[in-house]
Amino acid sequence: MSDQPLRLALIGCGGIARRHVLAMKDLQQRGLGGFEITAVCDANVENAQELAELLNQELGHTPTVYTHHAELLDREPLDGADLCLPHGLHHSIATDCMEAGVHVLCEKPIGVTIKAGRRMAEAAERTGRILSIAVPHRRQPGQRTVHWLLNQSGLIGEPLTFFHHYSRPPEARTDSGPLPPRVLWRRDRLMSGGGMTLDSGFHYCDSMRYFLGDVEKVYAEMREIRSGQVRSVQEHPEDTIFVTLTFKSGVVGNWAWSVAAPGQSHCNVVFHGSKGSLEDTTDSRFRIFHLFERKPGQRESGRVTLDDGTTYTLAQVEEMYRASLSPEEAQRLFPGGADDGFAIEIWEFIELLQGKRTRPEVDAWEGLRSLALGDAIYESAYTGDVVYVEDVLTGKRGTFQAPIDEHWGL
Repeated sequence: MSDQPLRLALIGCGGIARRHVLAMKDLQQRGLGGFEITAVCDANVENAQELAELLNQELGHTPTVYTHHAELLDREPLDGADLCLPHGLHHSIATDCMEAGVHVLCEKPIGVTIKAGRRMAEAAERTGRILSIAVPHRRQPGQRTVHWLLNQSGLIGEPLTFFHHYSRPPEARTDSGPLPPRVLWRRDRLMSGGGMTLDSGFHYCDSMRYFLGDVEKVYAEMREIRSGQVRSVQEHPEDTIFVTLTFKSGVVGNWAWSVAAPGQSHCNVVFHGSKGSLEDTTDSRFRIFHLFERKPGQRESGRVTLDDGTTYTLAQVEEMYRASLSPEEAQRLFPGGADDGFAIEIWEFIELLQGKRTRPEVDAWEGLRSLALGDAIYESAYTGDVVYVEDVLTGKRGTFQAPIDEHWGL
């Protein structure tokens, strides 16, 4: 491997790209370097220039600014690209990068539909390029601890069921101007692939598969109630959903939430095992989507309650989990002591490019399975049927996705 730093591009320069830059700074401060952002690209030149300035300020890099990825790929010698784009642009730009010989770290979800994601996965196999899907939450100490608790520790026994419920009143808009672009594209089903169930909800789908394995089937109801009426998801993007998930292991549970229910707020996120329970008590309005989340200014919290009345905090369980790790495992999972999921996923990508790891934890096919779960929830809500996730993954069912695929020519 060359001693020269890896040459990376950031393609898409919105809010999440800024979060990636701060994660890179975290890595740099821990002595984890060996890479440089040599180019940034965004159709909005002001966004690209602002990100270039942030990179210069935080990392000391002065990247070249581009407004079209094709020009970037033609002019820049690159090892990898970090894609922070609206979902509908993932499949075309990721494929172009890989066909140009560039490895790709792509923000979640893998694609705007299953067909889009499959195109990306097949491009990775065809070109021999790395395609890693950015899912930071499973990499944080909280979710690593919970995975160990549910699958290895035996502390609460075998997982049996879960009840994940949340409601809050709708948020009032504080300004009367036009919605910013970062909000507008998320409300466009053709660009986003869905509403909150597939945006923030993708993290939930990935986390639940990480904790409990693959889901066999789902039944879902979705509504819009912010308007003061009960409207179906066919009429308006959802703000309220009710889902029953049946896992291949036999575990069955509920995921139900509303971000538009007037009056009293409520949150209950509990896993039940044969010997006790685990509750997510993190003080976060996103904990129905981002389970056991740690981020700057917020540390996850939780409570284990056993049948005999014994209780443990999640922090105590994390100590048990970390004690079970070898030094090599701890370094691989939390490089340099990092606990930020964004920093950890970026470092994994760097080590993949350096040849120090053999495959991404969440490769294209793994990312596609989490996307299939989210799309199965929509398929059920749209058709009224119990939907098998495998049928969505294989393309046997795709009523919800069909107009999106048609729009993108997939």
